[in-house]
Amino acid sequence: MPAGYWFMFFGLLSFAAMGIIHKLGDRYACNALHIALFTMATSCVFSFLNAALGQREALLSWNASVVLIALPFGASAAIALWLFQRGLRYGRIATSWLLINLSSAVPTALSVIMYHEPLTLKKASVLVLIVISLLLLWWDRKQDRDKGERAALAGVPSPVAGAE
Repeated sequence: MPAGYWFMFFGLLSFAAMGIIHKLGDRYACNALHIALFTMATSCVFSFLNAALGQREALLSWNASVVLIALPFGASAAIALWLFQRGLRYGRIATSWLLINLSSAVPTALSVIMYHEPLTLKKASVLVLIVISLLLLWWDRKQDRDKGERAALAGVPSPVAGAE
């Protein structure tokens, strides 16, 4: 099996584990900032161990531009993770994960617009599917909201009424 498939498989498992850990943190009402800090510190340790054990030359050959790129992107990742964890209390985890995965459309669109990357059929299809996913998500949320409103008018408590 090519190495790329192994990376894809372990990436999939890592995202699944991260989702489970975040849901457990939310279930036990853990502080969202603590979960984000612990997650980022753990990933920092794993990244350093990977570089130290498997790619020593990477540790010895870095320069200041690496730091100038890594620090703002690392900070952005930490903030995104913290906001994701905070947002779990106000909505559904499936919606949060869908939006995280759909956020890949932003750099794809920007690379086509700013760097004049060719818009292949594959990229165009993915962007169209993202728009369709967002429309279906909006439609599902609208139906849930309508059910909650109908239940409230009938005086019946609804489990979806507060899940916005």
